[in-house]
Amino acid sequence: MKAVRIHQHGDGSVLKVESTPLPSLGANDVLIRVHTAAVNPVDSLVREGIFKFSERPFPWILGWDFAGTVVDLGTSDTSLSLGDVVYGRPALDRDGTYSEYVAVDPGEIAKAPRSITLEQAASLPLVTLTAWKALFEIGELKPGGTALIHAAAGGVGSAAVQLAKHRGAHVVATASGDGIDLAKSLGADEVIDYRNEDFTARGRFADVVLDTVGGDTLERSYDVVVPSGTLVTVAGAPDADKARQLGITAETFILDSNGPRLAEIAELVDSGAIRPVVTKAFDLDDVQEAHSLIDSGRTRGKIVLRVA
Repeated sequence: MKAVRIHQHGDGSVLKVESTPLPSLGANDVLIRVHTAAVNPVDSLVREGIFKFSERPFPWILGWDFAGTVVDLGTSDTSLSLGDVVYGRPALDRDGTYSEYVAVDPGEIAKAPRSITLEQAASLPLVTLTAWKALFEIGELKPGGTALIHAAAGGVGSAAVQLAKHRGAHVVATASGDGIDLAKSLGADEVIDYRNEDFTARGRFADVVLDTVGGDTLERSYDVVVPSGTLVTVAGAPDADKARQLGITAETFILDSNGPRLAEIAELVDSGAIRPVVTKAFDLDDVQEAHSLIDSGRTRGKIVLRVA
């Protein structure tokens, strides 16, 4: 099969399109013919060696978002059938989805939403699972609560705005440029242009803050969380002492794959509650260009790779 592998850490030049053996199926794996894989910032962090989660020897196949078709059930005990169109976010500690085939645990995937394309479906797993866990499992966002979503035009941010709005929260988003109109179109009640307005000037107003930016944005976000509220970051290390002094909770997490949750998300997509935001699609051979765009930090929504 064709796949994108890295043989060492480094910049985009380490991404190599190569011919590799098909993945071997474990006892509880199914084999997926990948149609589309998504490109996420975590892919660059793994490529550069900043985010390390595995002691496996090189080479590695990157990518942990996909949509495709079940072509082999192996010996797995699953309700899936050959030919099912599925999507998912496989575990990080094995080869990923920048490849024509991927072996996955069926518990990590679900049938893809029927109302959207496979390119759109591939864009959803990581960002929707991340936003769901941050807002609802950790942040315990309730209907009527207020959520501040940073970088609302990005991958996780665009998903978070829609999920929070569907939950019945008041959504305040930060964005800039054409991202302001995008955030509004996704359901944000208020959008702060962070280039012209200091979001901390509003005082403590957010029950839950979701930070996907890190750095100074994370540091200033503590001051807008209401007492007993929650700051969740996926872009830095929380300061537990600072949070304790303010009477709030500050957390981060490593995302687990979750097939049943993806089944719920597929229903939300098909009901019209969530729409994917795909702004650029590349062929697999152009993976270096796709990573260059991700590395720029100036993307809207999601970038995907057409594999099939």
